[in-house]
Amino acid sequence: MLPVVWTLFAVLAVGGFLMIAAYWLDVQERPDLSVRARIGWSAGVLLFPLTIPLYAFAGGPGWPAFLRGASLVPGVALALFLAFVFEVLG
Repeated sequence: MLPVVWTLFAVLAVGGFLMIAAYWLDVQERPDLSVRARIGWSAGVLLFPLTIPLYAFAGGPGWPAFLRGASLVPGVALALFLAFVFEVLG
C-alpha cells in the first residue's frame, strides 16, 4: 500500500506546485482586482492550503468545476506530506 500512497503523494505534490503557479498567475492577470487586492491574494500563497480554495470558490475568478476541485490538491499533498513526516502512513 505504501508505494501507492507515495506515488499519489508525488503526483499530488507536482499538481500542487502547478496549482500554486496557476493561482498566482490568475491573480496577477485579473484586471478587476485593485493593486492592493492583488498584493493581498498574492501574499496568500504563504497560506496556500486555505487561500487557493477560498479564492477558487469565493474569490470570484470564474474557474470551471475542474479547477475548483483542483484547488484542493495542494492541501491534500501537504496533508500526505505531514502524514509521512509524523509516520501516520508508515
